[in-house]
Amino acid sequence: MPKKLILTVIDGLGPALLDRAVAAGRAPTLAHLQELGERSDACVSTFPSLTPVCLSSLITGRHPAGHRIPSMTWYHRGEGRFVEYGSSFLATLAEGTRQMVDDVLVNLNLLHLSPRATTVFEALEDEGLVTAAVNTYICRGRVRHPITREAARRIARRVGIVDAVYGPRRYFFGELFWSDDTGAPRNFGGSVDRHGGHVGRWLVTRDGFDFLFLYLYETDAAQHRGGDVMGAVEQADASLGLLVDAAGGWDQFLERYAVMVVADHSQSTVERAVDAHEPLEGLKLFRSSRHSDPAECDLAVAASNRVAMAYLLPGGRLTASEVGHRYARHPFSDVVMWQEGAWYAARREGGELRFRRGEGLEDARGNSWELAGDRDLLDPALYPNALERIEGAVSCATSGDVIVSARLGDEFADSGGQHHAGGGSHGSLRAEDSLVPLITAGFDAPTGLGAQPSITDLTPLALWHFSRTAEPARSIL
Repeated sequence: MPKKLILTVIDGLGPALLDRAVAAGRAPTLAHLQELGERSDACVSTFPSLTPVCLSSLITGRHPAGHRIPSMTWYHRGEGRFVEYGSSFLATLAEGTRQMVDDVLVNLNLLHLSPRATTVFEALEDEGLVTAAVNTYICRGRVRHPITREAARRIARRVGIVDAVYGPRRYFFGELFWSDDTGAPRNFGGSVDRHGGHVGRWLVTRDGFDFLFLYLYETDAAQHRGGDVMGAVEQADASLGLLVDAAGGWDQFLERYAVMVVADHSQSTVERAVDAHEPLEGLKLFRSSRHSDPAECDLAVAASNRVAMAYLLPGGRLTASEVGHRYARHPFSDVVMWQEGAWYAARREGGELRFRRGEGLEDARGNSWELAGDRDLLDPALYPNALERIEGAVSCATSGDVIVSARLGDEFADSGGQHHAGGGSHGSLRAEDSLVPLITAGFDAPTGLGAQPSITDLTPLALWHFSRTAEPARSIL
Protein backbone atom coordinates (compact mmCIF):
# COMPACT_ATOMS: atom_id res chain seq x y z
CA MET A 1 0.00 0.00 0.00
CA PRO A 2 1.48 3.42 -0.94
CA LYS A 3 2.26 5.92 1.79
CA LYS A 4 -0.28 8.56 2.60
CA LEU A 5 0.42 11.86 0.83
CA ILE A 6 0.48 15.46 2.08
CA LEU A 7 0.50 18.43 -0.30
CA THR A 8 1.22 21.68 1.53
CA VAL A 9 0.76 24.93 -0.39
CA ILE A 10 2.35 28.05 1.13
CA ASP A 11 0.77 30.94 -0.73
CA GLY A 12 3.27 33.41 -2.21
CA LEU A 13 6.44 31.73 -0.93
CA GLY A 14 9.14 32.48 -3.51
CA PRO A 15 12.55 30.77 -3.60
CA ALA A 16 14.45 33.84 -2.36
CA LEU A 17 12.03 34.35 0.52
CA LEU A 18 12.36 30.71 1.54
CA ASP A 19 16.16 31.04 1.45
CA ARG A 20 16.04 34.13 3.70
CA ALA A 21 13.76 32.41 6.18
CA VAL A 22 15.95 29.30 6.31
CA ALA A 23 19.15 31.36 6.68
CA ALA A 24 17.57 33.33 9.54
CA GLY A 25 16.52 30.16 11.34
CA ARG A 26 12.83 31.04 10.90
CA ALA A 27 11.89 27.94 8.88
CA PRO A 28 13.51 24.91 10.57
CA THR A 29 10.85 22.44 9.38
CA LEU A 30 11.25 23.41 5.73
CA ALA A 31 15.04 23.50 6.11
CA HIS A 32 15.14 19.93 7.41
CA LEU A 33 12.58 18.71 4.90
CA GLN A 34 14.64 19.95 1.94
CA GLU A 35 17.74 18.30 3.44
CA LEU A 36 15.92 14.97 3.72
CA GLY A 37 14.28 15.24 0.31
CA GLU A 38 14.75 17.22 -2.88
CA ARG A 39 14.16 20.89 -3.65
CA SER A 40 13.72 22.53 -7.04
CA ASP A 41 13.52 26.28 -7.58
CA ALA A 42 12.69 25.78 -11.26
CA CYS A 43 9.04 24.89 -10.61
CA VAL A 44 6.73 27.21 -12.56
CA SER A 45 3.28 28.46 -11.70
CA THR A 46 0.47 28.63 -14.22
CA PHE A 47 -0.58 31.91 -15.90
CA PRO A 48 -2.08 34.19 -14.78
CA SER A 49 -0.19 33.51 -11.56
CA LEU A 50 -3.15 34.43 -9.35
CA THR A 51 -4.36 32.32 -6.43
CA PRO A 52 -7.75 31.11 -7.76
CA VAL A 53 -6.11 30.14 -11.05
CA CYS A 54 -3.16 28.48 -9.33
CA LEU A 55 -5.22 26.54 -6.81
CA SER A 56 -7.43 25.31 -9.65
CA SER A 57 -4.31 24.16 -11.49
CA LEU A 58 -2.97 22.46 -8.38
CA ILE A 59 -6.14 20.43 -7.74
CA THR A 60 -6.86 19.54 -11.39
CA GLY A 61 -3.39 19.30 -12.95
CA ARG A 62 -4.44 21.66 -15.73
CA HIS A 63 -3.81 25.17 -16.95
CA PRO A 64 -6.81 27.56 -17.34
CA ALA A 65 -7.71 26.10 -20.74
CA GLY A 66 -8.47 22.85 -18.91
CA HIS A 67 -10.08 24.09 -15.70
CA ARG A 68 -11.62 27.37 -16.98
CA ILE A 69 -10.79 29.60 -14.01
CA PRO A 70 -9.04 32.44 -15.89
CA SER A 71 -8.27 35.10 -13.28
CA MET A 72 -9.17 36.67 -9.95
CA THR A 73 -11.82 38.69 -11.78
CA TRP A 74 -13.25 37.99 -15.24
CA TYR A 75 -16.13 38.82 -17.54
CA HIS A 76 -18.82 36.13 -17.82
CA ARG A 77 -19.88 36.25 -21.49
CA GLY A 78 -22.96 34.09 -20.94
CA GLU A 79 -24.32 36.16 -18.04
CA GLY A 80 -23.08 39.61 -19.10
CA ARG A 81 -21.40 40.40 -15.77
CA PHE A 82 -18.10 40.39 -13.95
CA VAL A 83 -17.14 37.46 -11.74
CA GLU A 84 -15.13 38.59 -8.72
CA TYR A 85 -13.36 36.18 -6.38
CA GLY A 86 -12.29 38.78 -3.85
CA SER A 87 -9.71 41.21 -5.26
CA SER A 88 -10.86 43.75 -2.66
CA PHE A 89 -14.02 44.74 -0.81
CA LEU A 90 -14.57 47.73 -3.11
CA ALA A 91 -14.16 45.50 -6.18
CA THR A 92 -16.99 43.27 -4.98
CA LEU A 93 -19.39 46.21 -5.06
CA ALA A 94 -19.40 46.22 -8.88
CA GLU A 95 -21.68 43.16 -8.91
CA GLY A 96 -22.52 43.00 -5.20
CA THR A 97 -21.08 41.26 -2.17
CA ARG A 98 -23.81 38.60 -2.16
CA GLN A 99 -22.91 37.71 -5.76
CA MET A 100 -19.22 37.48 -4.78
CA VAL A 101 -19.99 35.09 -1.90
CA ASP A 102 -21.99 32.83 -4.21
CA ASP A 103 -19.23 33.00 -6.86
CA VAL A 104 -16.49 32.02 -4.40
CA LEU A 105 -18.26 29.34 -2.39
CA VAL A 106 -20.57 27.75 -4.97
CA ASN A 107 -20.18 28.94 -8.54
CA LEU A 108 -16.39 28.66 -8.63
CA ASN A 109 -16.45 24.97 -7.73
CA LEU A 110 -19.73 23.76 -9.22
CA LEU A 111 -20.24 26.01 -12.26
CA HIS A 112 -17.05 27.85 -13.21
CA LEU A 113 -14.55 25.02 -12.63
CA SER A 114 -14.88 22.85 -15.72
CA PRO A 115 -16.89 19.63 -15.24
CA ARG A 116 -14.42 18.02 -17.66
CA ALA A 117 -11.57 18.60 -15.21
CA THR A 118 -11.49 15.99 -12.45
CA THR A 119 -10.12 17.28 -9.16
CA VAL A 120 -7.61 15.32 -7.12
CA PHE A 121 -10.29 14.94 -4.43
CA GLU A 122 -12.80 13.46 -6.87
CA ALA A 123 -10.29 11.13 -8.50
CA LEU A 124 -8.92 9.71 -5.26
CA GLU A 125 -12.30 9.42 -3.52
CA ASP A 126 -13.57 7.50 -6.56
CA GLU A 127 -10.78 4.98 -5.88
CA GLY A 128 -11.98 4.51 -2.32
CA LEU A 129 -9.37 6.75 -0.66
CA VAL A 130 -10.07 9.35 2.02
CA THR A 131 -9.14 12.90 1.03
CA ALA A 132 -8.95 15.96 3.25
CA ALA A 133 -8.47 19.68 2.68
CA VAL A 134 -7.76 22.54 5.06
CA ASN A 135 -8.66 26.18 4.31
CA THR A 136 -8.78 25.99 0.51
CA TYR A 137 -11.92 27.45 -1.05
CA ILE A 138 -11.31 25.55 -4.29
CA CYS A 139 -12.29 22.13 -3.06
CA ARG A 140 -14.71 20.34 -5.40
CA GLY A 141 -15.31 16.81 -4.19
CA ARG A 142 -18.03 14.21 -3.73
CA VAL A 143 -19.27 15.02 -0.22
CA ARG A 144 -21.81 17.71 0.70
CA HIS A 145 -20.77 19.86 3.65
CA PRO A 146 -23.39 22.20 5.13
CA ILE A 147 -22.26 25.24 7.11
CA THR A 148 -21.44 23.62 10.42
CA ARG A 149 -23.04 26.03 12.88
CA GLU A 150 -26.83 25.93 12.75
CA ALA A 151 -27.13 29.64 13.54
CA ALA A 152 -24.85 30.49 10.60
CA ARG A 153 -26.87 28.20 8.31
CA ARG A 154 -30.07 29.99 9.29
CA ILE A 155 -28.50 33.39 8.53
CA ALA A 156 -27.24 32.15 5.16
CA ARG A 157 -30.71 30.89 4.21
CA ARG A 158 -32.34 34.10 5.40
CA VAL A 159 -30.15 36.32 3.22
CA GLY A 160 -30.27 33.90 0.31
CA ILE A 161 -26.65 32.78 0.05
CA VAL A 162 -25.13 29.31 -0.05
CA ASP A 163 -25.37 27.13 3.05
CA ALA A 164 -23.34 24.13 1.82
CA VAL A 165 -20.42 23.17 -0.42
CA TYR A 166 -19.20 19.95 -2.03
CA GLY A 167 -15.70 18.96 -1.05
CA PRO A 168 -13.43 16.10 0.03
CA ARG A 169 -14.52 13.63 2.70
CA ARG A 170 -12.89 15.70 5.42
CA TYR A 171 -13.15 19.42 4.80
CA PHE A 172 -12.19 22.33 7.03
CA PHE A 173 -12.65 25.97 6.05
CA GLY A 174 -12.25 28.33 8.96
CA GLU A 175 -15.38 29.00 10.98
CA LEU A 176 -17.78 28.00 8.20
CA PHE A 177 -17.18 24.32 7.48
CA TRP A 178 -15.61 21.54 9.50
CA SER A 179 -16.39 17.88 9.04
CA ASP A 180 -14.86 17.00 12.44
CA ASP A 181 -14.50 18.87 15.70
CA THR A 182 -10.71 19.13 15.97
CA GLY A 183 -10.40 21.54 18.89
CA ALA A 184 -8.15 23.76 16.76
CA PRO A 185 -7.82 27.41 17.85
CA ARG A 186 -10.21 29.75 16.11
CA ASN A 187 -8.95 31.40 12.97
CA PHE A 188 -11.47 34.25 12.96
CA GLY A 189 -9.58 37.11 14.56
CA GLY A 190 -6.47 34.95 14.91
CA SER A 191 -3.98 33.16 12.69
CA VAL A 192 -5.48 31.20 9.82
CA ASP A 193 -2.24 29.29 9.30
CA ARG A 194 -1.95 28.42 13.00
CA HIS A 195 -5.52 27.11 12.89
CA GLY A 196 -4.69 25.08 9.76
CA GLY A 197 -1.64 23.54 11.38
CA HIS A 198 -3.66 22.40 14.39
CA VAL A 199 -6.29 20.85 12.10
CA GLY A 200 -3.50 19.04 10.26
CA ARG A 201 -2.04 17.82 13.55
CA TRP A 202 -5.44 16.44 14.57
CA LEU A 203 -5.72 14.57 11.25
CA VAL A 204 -2.22 13.08 11.52
CA THR A 205 -2.81 12.03 15.12
CA ARG A 206 -5.88 10.06 14.01
CA ASP A 207 -4.41 8.83 10.72
CA GLY A 208 -7.47 10.48 9.24
CA PHE A 209 -6.70 10.68 5.52
CA ASP A 210 -4.93 9.14 2.56
CA PHE A 211 -4.38 12.51 0.86
CA LEU A 212 -4.24 15.90 2.59
CA PHE A 213 -4.24 19.31 0.90
CA LEU A 214 -3.02 21.83 3.49
CA TYR A 215 -3.27 25.45 2.33
CA LEU A 216 -1.39 28.14 4.28
CA TYR A 217 -2.12 31.62 2.98
CA GLU A 218 -0.68 34.23 5.36
CA THR A 219 2.72 34.58 3.65
CA ASP A 220 0.97 35.98 0.58
CA ALA A 221 -1.22 38.35 2.61
CA ALA A 222 1.77 39.72 4.55
CA GLN A 223 3.64 40.51 1.34
CA HIS A 224 0.65 42.25 -0.21
CA ARG A 225 0.38 44.69 2.66
CA GLY A 226 4.10 45.03 3.42
CA GLY A 227 3.61 43.32 6.78
CA ASP A 228 5.68 40.88 8.84
CA VAL A 229 6.58 38.53 6.01
CA MET A 230 9.22 36.58 7.89
CA GLY A 231 6.80 36.10 10.76
CA ALA A 232 4.24 34.69 8.31
CA VAL A 233 6.77 32.23 6.88
CA GLU A 234 7.73 31.23 10.42
CA GLN A 235 4.07 30.55 11.24
CA ALA A 236 3.59 28.45 8.08
CA ASP A 237 6.73 26.49 8.97
CA ALA A 238 5.49 25.95 12.53
CA SER A 239 2.12 24.76 11.22
CA LEU A 240 3.80 22.14 9.07
CA GLY A 241 6.00 21.24 12.03
CA LEU A 242 2.89 20.36 14.03
CA LEU A 243 2.22 17.51 11.59
CA VAL A 244 5.76 16.18 11.99
CA ASP A 245 5.47 16.28 15.78
CA ALA A 246 2.06 14.57 15.67
CA ALA A 247 3.60 11.67 13.73
CA GLY A 248 6.27 11.20 16.38
CA GLY A 249 9.19 12.98 14.70
CA TRP A 250 10.91 12.98 11.33
CA ASP A 251 11.62 9.26 10.99
CA GLN A 252 8.04 8.27 11.72
CA PHE A 253 6.65 11.15 9.66
CA LEU A 254 8.49 10.22 6.46
CA GLU A 255 7.93 6.52 7.10
CA ARG A 256 4.18 7.14 6.96
CA TYR A 257 3.90 10.07 4.54
CA ALA A 258 5.18 11.26 1.20
CA VAL A 259 5.28 15.05 1.20
CA MET A 260 5.13 17.84 -1.35
CA VAL A 261 5.57 21.48 -0.33
CA VAL A 262 5.07 24.14 -2.98
CA ALA A 263 3.94 27.72 -3.46
CA ASP A 264 1.12 28.55 -5.83
CA HIS A 265 3.02 31.61 -7.11
CA SER A 266 5.73 34.01 -6.02
CA GLN A 267 5.57 37.80 -5.63
CA SER A 268 7.31 40.91 -6.95
CA THR A 269 7.50 44.44 -5.57
CA VAL A 270 4.81 46.93 -6.66
CA GLU A 271 5.95 50.51 -7.13
CA ARG A 272 3.08 51.95 -9.20
CA ALA A 273 -0.65 51.42 -9.60
CA VAL A 274 -1.87 51.75 -13.20
CA ASP A 275 -5.26 51.88 -14.92
CA ALA A 276 -5.92 49.05 -17.40
CA HIS A 277 -8.52 51.21 -19.18
CA GLU A 278 -6.07 53.91 -20.30
CA PRO A 279 -5.16 52.46 -23.74
CA LEU A 280 -8.87 52.22 -24.64
CA GLU A 281 -9.72 55.92 -24.75
CA GLY A 282 -12.63 56.64 -27.08
CA LEU A 283 -14.22 53.22 -26.68
CA LYS A 284 -17.35 52.42 -24.73
CA LEU A 285 -16.43 50.12 -21.84
CA PHE A 286 -18.62 47.77 -19.85
CA ARG A 287 -18.43 48.69 -16.14
CA SER A 288 -20.90 46.31 -14.45
CA SER A 289 -24.26 44.67 -15.09
CA ARG A 290 -25.79 47.35 -12.88
CA HIS A 291 -24.52 50.25 -14.95
CA SER A 292 -23.76 48.97 -18.47
CA ASP A 293 -25.47 47.12 -21.30
CA PRO A 294 -22.93 44.80 -22.97
CA ALA A 295 -24.82 45.10 -26.26
CA GLU A 296 -23.92 48.78 -26.34
CA CYS A 297 -20.25 48.44 -25.29
CA ASP A 298 -17.06 47.72 -27.18
CA LEU A 299 -15.06 45.98 -24.48
CA ALA A 300 -15.13 44.65 -20.93
CA VAL A 301 -11.86 44.96 -19.04
CA ALA A 302 -11.13 42.75 -16.02
CA ALA A 303 -7.97 43.73 -14.12
CA SER A 304 -6.51 42.26 -10.96
CA ASN A 305 -3.02 42.39 -9.52
CA ARG A 306 -0.47 42.21 -12.36
CA VAL A 307 -2.67 40.98 -15.20
CA ALA A 308 -5.53 42.46 -17.21
CA MET A 309 -7.93 40.92 -19.71
CA ALA A 310 -9.92 42.68 -22.42
CA TYR A 311 -13.08 40.97 -23.70
CA LEU A 312 -14.46 41.86 -27.13
CA LEU A 313 -18.21 42.44 -26.91
CA PRO A 314 -20.60 41.59 -29.78
CA GLY A 315 -21.22 45.20 -30.74
CA GLY A 316 -17.59 46.21 -30.56
CA ARG A 317 -15.58 47.88 -33.29
CA LEU A 318 -12.11 46.38 -32.80
CA THR A 319 -10.42 43.03 -33.36
CA ALA A 320 -8.25 41.28 -30.80
CA SER A 321 -5.17 42.28 -32.80
CA GLU A 322 -6.18 45.96 -32.78
CA VAL A 323 -6.82 45.91 -29.04
CA GLY A 324 -3.57 44.04 -28.49
CA HIS A 325 -1.59 46.63 -30.40
CA ARG A 326 -3.19 49.43 -28.39
CA TYR A 327 -2.06 47.78 -25.19
CA ALA A 328 1.38 46.94 -26.57
CA ARG A 329 2.08 50.64 -27.14
CA HIS A 330 1.29 51.54 -23.52
CA PRO A 331 4.27 51.78 -21.11
CA PHE A 332 2.64 49.63 -18.38
CA SER A 333 2.48 46.62 -20.71
CA ASP A 334 5.22 44.01 -20.67
CA VAL A 335 3.79 41.12 -22.72
CA VAL A 336 0.48 41.38 -24.60
CA MET A 337 -1.11 38.16 -25.89
CA TRP A 338 -4.01 37.09 -28.08
CA GLN A 339 -5.01 34.36 -30.54
CA GLU A 340 -5.36 34.61 -34.32
CA GLY A 341 -6.66 31.42 -35.88
CA ALA A 342 -4.37 28.55 -34.94
CA TRP A 343 -1.57 30.91 -33.87
CA TYR A 344 -0.88 32.62 -30.56
CA ALA A 345 0.59 36.11 -30.74
CA ALA A 346 2.78 37.77 -28.13
CA ARG A 347 4.07 41.35 -28.38
CA ARG A 348 6.79 42.89 -26.25
CA GLU A 349 8.90 46.02 -26.72
CA GLY A 350 7.90 46.39 -30.35
CA GLY A 351 8.66 42.78 -31.29
CA GLU A 352 6.15 40.05 -32.02
CA LEU A 353 6.29 36.27 -31.74
CA ARG A 354 3.72 33.89 -33.18
CA PHE A 355 3.68 30.25 -32.18
CA ARG A 356 1.62 27.06 -32.18
CA ARG A 357 2.12 23.38 -31.43
CA GLY A 358 4.23 21.72 -34.10
CA GLU A 359 7.71 20.76 -35.20
CA GLY A 360 10.46 23.18 -34.28
CA LEU A 361 11.62 24.43 -30.90
CA GLU A 362 11.54 21.94 -28.02
CA ASP A 363 11.22 23.65 -24.65
CA ALA A 364 12.48 22.59 -21.23
CA ARG A 365 9.32 20.54 -20.59
CA GLY A 366 9.51 18.62 -23.87
CA ASN A 367 6.80 20.58 -25.71
CA SER A 368 7.44 21.19 -29.41
CA TRP A 369 6.54 24.53 -31.00
CA GLU A 370 6.43 26.04 -34.47
CA LEU A 371 7.63 29.65 -34.28
CA ALA A 372 7.34 32.72 -36.52
CA GLY A 373 8.66 36.21 -35.93
CA ASP A 374 10.95 37.21 -33.06
CA ARG A 375 12.12 33.86 -31.69
CA ASP A 376 14.02 35.55 -28.84
CA LEU A 377 11.09 37.64 -27.60
CA LEU A 378 10.51 35.62 -24.43
CA ASP A 379 13.79 34.76 -22.71
CA PRO A 380 13.13 31.58 -20.67
CA ALA A 381 15.15 33.01 -17.78
CA LEU A 382 12.69 35.93 -17.54
CA TYR A 383 9.55 34.16 -18.77
CA PRO A 384 9.77 30.49 -17.72
CA ASN A 385 7.63 27.97 -19.61
CA ALA A 386 6.12 30.96 -21.42
CA LEU A 387 4.66 29.27 -24.50
CA GLU A 388 2.81 26.52 -22.61
CA ARG A 389 1.49 29.04 -20.09
CA ILE A 390 0.37 31.56 -22.72
CA GLU A 391 -1.37 28.80 -24.66
CA GLY A 392 -3.07 27.63 -21.47
CA ALA A 393 -4.35 31.12 -20.69
CA VAL A 394 -5.25 32.52 -24.11
CA SER A 395 -7.07 29.38 -25.27
CA CYS A 396 -9.17 29.25 -22.08
CA ALA A 397 -12.84 29.67 -23.02
CA THR A 398 -13.45 32.14 -20.20
CA SER A 399 -10.31 34.26 -20.68
CA GLY A 400 -10.26 37.67 -22.29
CA ASP A 401 -9.56 38.00 -26.00
CA VAL A 402 -6.44 39.98 -25.10
CA ILE A 403 -4.32 39.34 -22.00
CA VAL A 404 -1.83 41.91 -20.68
CA SER A 405 1.03 41.00 -18.36
CA ALA A 406 2.21 44.11 -16.52
CA ARG A 407 5.70 45.58 -16.58
CA LEU A 408 7.83 44.74 -13.56
CA GLY A 409 6.93 47.15 -10.73
CA ASP A 410 3.43 47.92 -12.05
CA GLU A 411 0.09 46.61 -10.84
CA PHE A 412 -3.37 47.13 -12.30
CA ALA A 413 -5.83 48.72 -9.91
CA ASP A 414 -8.93 46.56 -9.53
CA SER A 415 -12.48 47.69 -10.30
CA GLY A 416 -12.69 49.29 -6.87
CA GLY A 417 -9.48 51.25 -7.44
CA GLN A 418 -7.54 49.14 -4.93
CA HIS A 419 -3.91 48.06 -5.38
CA HIS A 420 -0.80 46.93 -3.50
CA ALA A 421 1.63 49.76 -4.30
CA GLY A 422 4.29 49.74 -1.61
CA GLY A 423 3.82 46.01 -1.08
CA GLY A 424 3.99 42.96 -3.31
CA SER A 425 1.83 41.40 -5.99
CA HIS A 426 1.75 38.71 -8.67
CA GLY A 427 -0.17 37.48 -11.69
CA SER A 428 2.25 38.27 -14.51
CA LEU A 429 4.23 36.01 -16.82
CA ARG A 430 7.52 37.15 -15.30
CA ALA A 431 9.79 34.78 -13.37
CA GLU A 432 9.57 37.02 -10.30
CA ASP A 433 5.85 36.19 -10.02
CA SER A 434 6.06 32.66 -11.35
CA LEU A 435 9.02 30.61 -10.10
CA VAL A 436 8.27 28.73 -6.88
CA PRO A 437 10.16 26.30 -4.66
CA LEU A 438 9.05 22.67 -4.74
CA ILE A 439 10.18 20.29 -2.00
CA THR A 440 9.45 16.56 -2.23
CA ALA A 441 10.34 13.97 0.39
CA GLY A 442 9.35 10.48 1.47
CA PHE A 443 8.55 9.08 -1.99
CA ASP A 444 9.60 5.48 -2.48
CA ALA A 445 10.39 6.00 -6.18
CA PRO A 446 11.70 8.90 -8.30
CA THR A 447 8.98 11.46 -8.98
CA GLY A 448 10.00 11.99 -12.61
CA LEU A 449 9.25 15.71 -12.45
CA GLY A 450 12.09 16.67 -14.77
CA ALA A 451 14.25 19.78 -14.98
CA GLN A 452 11.36 22.23 -15.07
CA PRO A 453 8.32 21.01 -13.16
CA SER A 454 5.03 22.87 -13.18
CA ILE A 455 2.46 23.17 -10.43
CA THR A 456 0.16 21.40 -12.91
CA ASP A 457 2.30 18.27 -12.49
CA LEU A 458 1.41 17.71 -8.84
CA THR A 459 -2.08 16.23 -9.21
CA PRO A 460 -0.80 13.78 -11.86
CA LEU A 461 2.04 12.95 -9.47
CA ALA A 462 -0.44 12.32 -6.64
CA LEU A 463 -2.55 10.04 -8.84
CA TRP A 464 0.56 8.14 -9.95
CA HIS A 465 1.70 7.79 -6.34
CA PHE A 466 -1.50 5.95 -5.42
CA SER A 467 -1.96 4.04 -8.69
CA ARG A 468 1.62 2.80 -9.05
CA THR A 469 1.61 2.91 -12.83
CA ALA A 470 4.96 2.65 -14.61
CA GLU A 471 5.78 6.37 -14.53
CA PRO A 472 4.13 9.63 -13.53
CA ALA A 473 1.75 11.26 -15.98
CA ARG A 474 2.43 14.79 -17.24
CA SER A 475 0.03 17.69 -16.92
CA ILE A 476 -2.34 18.53 -19.77
CA LEU A 477 -4.19 21.67 -20.84
